[in-house]
Amino acid sequence: MADHQSQILRALLELDNRYISGNELARHISGNELARHFNISRPAVYNNIQKLKQKGHLIETKKGLGYSYQKSKCFDAQVIDHYRVTTYPVRTHVFDRLTSTNDYAKQYGTEKTVYKPQIFVTDTQTKGRGRLGRRFYSPAKTGIYMSLLIPIQTRQTLHSGLITTGTAVCVVRSLQPFFPQVDFRVKWVNDILAHDKKCGGILTETTASLEDGSHENVIVGIGLNVDSNDFPDPIKHKAGAIVAHSQIDRNKIVAKIIDNFFYMYQTYQTGNFLSEYAQLSDILGRKIRVEMGSRVYLGIADHFDNEGALVMNTDSGQLTVSSGEVTKVYLPENGYTG
Repeated sequence: MADHQSQILRALLELDNRYISGNELARHISGNELARHFNISRPAVYNNIQKLKQKGHLIETKKGLGYSYQKSKCFDAQVIDHYRVTTYPVRTHVFDRLTSTNDYAKQYGTEKTVYKPQIFVTDTQTKGRGRLGRRFYSPAKTGIYMSLLIPIQTRQTLHSGLITTGTAVCVVRSLQPFFPQVDFRVKWVNDILAHDKKCGGILTETTASLEDGSHENVIVGIGLNVDSNDFPDPIKHKAGAIVAHSQIDRNKIVAKIIDNFFYMYQTYQTGNFLSEYAQLSDILGRKIRVEMGSRVYLGIADHFDNEGALVMNTDSGQLTVSSGEVTKVYLPENGYTG
């Protein structure tokens, strides 16, 4: 049986979806009603409400009306699950602090047999990282740092370029309803841009079987600076936040990302999102500089092929570049130089 805090939180959350008479004044429920429902005393209801508030849940209390759930300042698996609208089965884990959600997901997948997707969300990362081990700025209370651990049930071929580009589309789809005034763009292969600066990144990795080297789990890391500030000097010219100040419950954004991702992932190999990715792209039709190790290519970004690879026109002809080969992509004529 769930503990009283979880039961009370569930009841308060569900008021958003209930029909409530005018006498209840729109989604308010009294302490007495809660106490009778859960067979506990009104003081016990009050004490549990206070504990929920201490954790970071904003619950409004009005004399004669009762309690009304507003939002949460902390990540909470129960709140995330409540805000999801699809039934794709996942298990959500939340933390105050991790070194890296991708590293934790890797360790989890190594130590446990995973039968359904696991979601790891943390308020801050002490060693957040992106592609090629680059640091990802992960301050507390202002961002979303999450990883999706997806078991591979069969020895299927993985298309990492499609997973990453598909995830980028899902992230933008998830952000747009909350920040309709922001013009989100994507920079191939894994950057999310807002205001000509990187506000988010995606890191797709796999774990391999020790027996035959085949892929066992896919890990998709997503980092977003929602309203982060005080970016370190080395990156503040190219990294920024989605907005200066946000009042949005980050649990709602996480729930939307989970729903959009698994809707996409079930058919990701078709690449049916690539046209949308192209529309969001900040590089198509523009001069780019691509670094692949010690090699450098200059040209015009032309299109993305059906594997999510970049096709560019150079002086020597057309060149197809896969995401796994690239060290860096520059836009010499654009404000973003990440």
